[in-house]
Amino acid sequence: MPRSLRARLALWHAALLALTLAALAGLTLLILRGFLTSRADASLLEYADQTARGIAMELYQASLEPGTRPRFLNRDLQEWGRQIQVVDHLGNVVEKSAGLADHPLPADLNTRVEGRKGPYFETRHDLGEHPVRVVTVPVVMGGDVPYLVQAAASLEGIEEALDRAGITLALLTPSVFVVALLGGWLLVGRSLRTVDAITRTALEIEHTNLDRRIDAPAAGDELSRLASAFNEMIARLDRSFRQVQQFSANASHELKTPLTSIRGEAEVALMSDLTPEEHRRVLRSIVDEVERMSAIVENLLLLARADADQIQIRRETLALEELVLSTYEQMEGIARRKGVALDMGSLEEARVEGDPLWLGQVLLNLVANAVKYTPEGGSVAISLAVEGGEARVAVADTGPGIPAEHLPHLFDRFYRVDSGRSRDAGGVGLGLNIAKWAAEKHGGRIQVQSEVGRGSTFTLVLPLAEPLRSVPPPRSGLAAPFQSP
Repeated sequence: MPRSLRARLALWHAALLALTLAALAGLTLLILRGFLTSRADASLLEYADQTARGIAMELYQASLEPGTRPRFLNRDLQEWGRQIQVVDHLGNVVEKSAGLADHPLPADLNTRVEGRKGPYFETRHDLGEHPVRVVTVPVVMGGDVPYLVQAAASLEGIEEALDRAGITLALLTPSVFVVALLGGWLLVGRSLRTVDAITRTALEIEHTNLDRRIDAPAAGDELSRLASAFNEMIARLDRSFRQVQQFSANASHELKTPLTSIRGEAEVALMSDLTPEEHRRVLRSIVDEVERMSAIVENLLLLARADADQIQIRRETLALEELVLSTYEQMEGIARRKGVALDMGSLEEARVEGDPLWLGQVLLNLVANAVKYTPEGGSVAISLAVEGGEARVAVADTGPGIPAEHLPHLFDRFYRVDSGRSRDAGGVGLGLNIAKWAAEKHGGRIQVQSEVGRGSTFTLVLPLAEPLRSVPPPRSGLAAPFQSP
């Protein structure tokens, strides 16, 4: 078997066509044999019937003139290409054609019994070199069958016609095979051009030229879809490679900043005569930077495990309103110390399937971000509503808002709307990316609405575990949720 796909496809194409042609040739010969035999039978039967009717007429005329011998016994019964024989009910030959002088037609008991019922056809192979077709018909006289007429014709002409047709088809099949093989080779080669292009492009693509693409034909067939799928795969690889490069650069930058700060503080401490209080200040600064580095490293490890799908999400039915309330209680004191009012709006009962630790972390991240970027005197409102089979936790703030051009990139790793401001606030641009990943792992999503100068609303949307009912807010006197326009 050839190793080339093109050769194998062409060979299979030609072989299948040759087998189909051979089967059609065999079927054609069978149909042709049946057709020619039917025509021969019809002609032979007509001749036998005419002879039988003639004999019956002569017998009838002879019966009107007693002592008169029927003339059919003396007539020449031979006709071109046919032989005829007349036998009585015992199988005795009464008369036969001259060509049957030495080889009378068999008239055994079965032939006589079947012949008395009507036309009885049989093919005899014991009457000569070629098979002979024989039909036996009754001579009916007054409800009796005194004689049987047997007409015979050689099938030599039919056999010769079938032989010629068979030879023609046998010669045609190899020719068709060769033509099909060549045609299949050309057609398959034309069809596989796209595959060859994919192969060449795949061999040429490296990390430095991931922008290469295949010119996919617009035919819409399987090969064009293959080319499009390959281009999409390369595009995904390109995006992933760029993200890895950007991720590495950002990670290096984020780690370099605290290291530089630690080194600077340490050098100052070593080169200067500092008071104990100043030494404590330097050490406190170094500890803060180390904690910041630890947080960055932990987040990076978490993202690496998430990308490798090595984080197991525990599934259990939980009350989402309890997680929201717990987050509110954790952040209330922090918000109050910053001078930000943290309000709880309407809180509906909602049952969701998920990991309480991860969902709690997502809620804590959203509320902490809102408190972090809301200026003193502002407010943050939390609410939980059930709409259309989904639970929607909205965290709305009265912060500065986010420009529209930044919204599409808000969940990218290390992305910060204001890098200097975010670094001062302790952020590195990984929290929202982790929150987005956790939400999607639970079959949900995070939506953002924001307007500069009016604040932002982050909404965690999760599918419900079961139909639920609304309940009153868990606390009295709580402010209504803030809705960002």
